[in-house]
Amino acid sequence: MKHLYEYINEIMDIAEVNHAEPQNAKDMFLANIRNAGDPTLPHYRGAGDVDYAALAEDLPRLTREGAALAQAVFDHYSELVELRGAGRYAEAVELMRGAVEAESNGLCDDDE
Repeated sequence: MKHLYEYINEIMDIAEVNHAEPQNAKDMFLANIRNAGDPTLPHYRGAGDVDYAALAEDLPRLTREGAALAQAVFDHYSELVELRGAGRYAEAVELMRGAVEAESNGLCDDDE
């Protein structure tokens, strides 16, 4: 079972290649899953060799995880960009994993 945060580097690559905000690139990534296998539908470039068709069965859960990932990217954007700029892609995934899990478990204090 895959989680959306595992694809943060691909999502950020889509954002860069398509000159999009990360939250929009997240939607582009999800659209690539929905559109997999149908050449008549849009496919957003930039994510390398992701097997979108293999993710199709997880699409409902990945979509539900989207809001938490968007919030995690917003909250940790500078650190995420710094990690990716240094080539520390696995650490970027771990940063998003921790932030998404905290957001999903209600551990974030939105009043700060």
